[in-house]
Amino acid sequence: MITEKIIGPPGTGKTTTLIARVGHELKSVDPDRIGYYSFTRAACTEAKKRALKEFPDVSYGDFEHFRTIHSECLRLLNLTKEHLLAGSRLRDFGHQYGYTFSNDQKEETDPEDSEQREVALQTDGDWLSFFYDWRRNLMLEFEPAYEAFWDLNGSALPAMMTSGVVAAFEHRIEEYKRKEGLLDFPDLLLAVLQNGLRPKIDALIKDEAQDSSPLLFKVLEQFLQGVKRCYVGGDPDQAIYTWQGAKPSLLAGWACDNLTILSQSHRLPVQVHDLARRVLSTVEYYPRPAHGLVDSLPLPYFLEDADDYPGSIFILARNRYLLKDVIEDLYRWGRPFRNLRGESPYSGLDALRVLTARRLLRGEPVTADHLHHLVQNVEQRNNLQRGFKAKIRKAALEAPEFTFTLGQLRDVLLPPFLNDPLACLKLKPRKLAFYKRVIDSQGEKALEAAPRITLGTIHSVKGMEADWVVVLSDMSRRTWAGAQKEPLDEARVWYTGATRARQGLFLVPATGPYCWEWPRNRNDGGR
Repeated sequence: MITEKIIGPPGTGKTTTLIARVGHELKSVDPDRIGYYSFTRAACTEAKKRALKEFPDVSYGDFEHFRTIHSECLRLLNLTKEHLLAGSRLRDFGHQYGYTFSNDQKEETDPEDSEQREVALQTDGDWLSFFYDWRRNLMLEFEPAYEAFWDLNGSALPAMMTSGVVAAFEHRIEEYKRKEGLLDFPDLLLAVLQNGLRPKIDALIKDEAQDSSPLLFKVLEQFLQGVKRCYVGGDPDQAIYTWQGAKPSLLAGWACDNLTILSQSHRLPVQVHDLARRVLSTVEYYPRPAHGLVDSLPLPYFLEDADDYPGSIFILARNRYLLKDVIEDLYRWGRPFRNLRGESPYSGLDALRVLTARRLLRGEPVTADHLHHLVQNVEQRNNLQRGFKAKIRKAALEAPEFTFTLGQLRDVLLPPFLNDPLACLKLKPRKLAFYKRVIDSQGEKALEAAPRITLGTIHSVKGMEADWVVVLSDMSRRTWAGAQKEPLDEARVWYTGATRARQGLFLVPATGPYCWEWPRNRNDGGR
């Protein structure tokens, strides 16, 4: 087997390079014999889209092995996500044995995104579940894992985390999984290893390898049996999942026949590159030829002037709970946004429904598709003539761009709906007030345009980029305590956040006692 290792610092085109390797393989290998594995479903989908654009003779279904490792394992085991211990099944386990899990833990988790699942650690159940996954990802026996876990987390651990309590939790959850015929995410990897399963591929490409755990690397080694060529890509400086069991040293120590280090960033301007290199500096690379901007600015000031910064915007926090106040500010300012980790007024079709209702009442034509979205959540009784929903649904399917006007619909729209269609949508007053602020400040078209602002944690934008990046410097007490023990691990996280920026980076000063200290600005002596 021939192995190439590709080290790609931020914005240097690592994914582009890996897609080029796909093209090289397609000269002699069928697309369904190429395995491309990345960290999340979004990353795999993006890689597949790029490959299809580069190689139009290949169809979407041909790249069946463009997926996450967990998803591939699920397929190899002939299982579906219904066999996973997540969501309602985790709630049931907790109810039976008296464990409480936070809402984050109880969400229905897709195996395509399991590798980037963030842990809130708000309850005793969260901590016990986290240790259980962490220990197996590191392939550790119970006693040494328990001691290492205490060394790492110290006073942050809840008092109930005694050896006996933790061992009892593991026994109970194992018993529950056996009884219900369920697996969790580490189980998928372990089951594939135990059964000697591997995909039928001739070439394997692994992206974001720096965030792979020892257990996942073991699965990769098994996948490589019979593979002719292997391409492993990553960046040790962007290893931000060590707390979950990732070992960036495994990428560094991966033996290869060819080593490619990409050295020219096509994303980072000079100022952002300079700051990032002072946060963390191991792999040498160069900025693109643009000056860029790095500034310190309170968040309200940025939101007030956001229109002065055209293009996409990230607002990032180290910990998810820190986004709550940011959400309130965005609601107050009427700034359209999407939230990668929770509440977002643009996550559904409500904004489009409000816009359609306003246009309809003004006598403007609206499409069948938009009208269908408007009325599908409206209670038909007292608001719409019987059968109207079904007719509009059919029209939307057959001719979605066909238009209707209020004059054409007066006979089927009943008085309560005509008098106040927004009330019939039963939206929360807070959301309606937000849409009104958006319209007042930016016009109605802002309700149908994709929001420029994306809100998330630093971990949630891994592999993504934006023109402008705003980073909150605050962090939780637990995160700060961990940073004192593992400063390099913490530096990697803030480095990753800063290097999402194409144009400029705004550092929001801390408002609490626990924060990240950014390097001083060389030009003005400090921030």
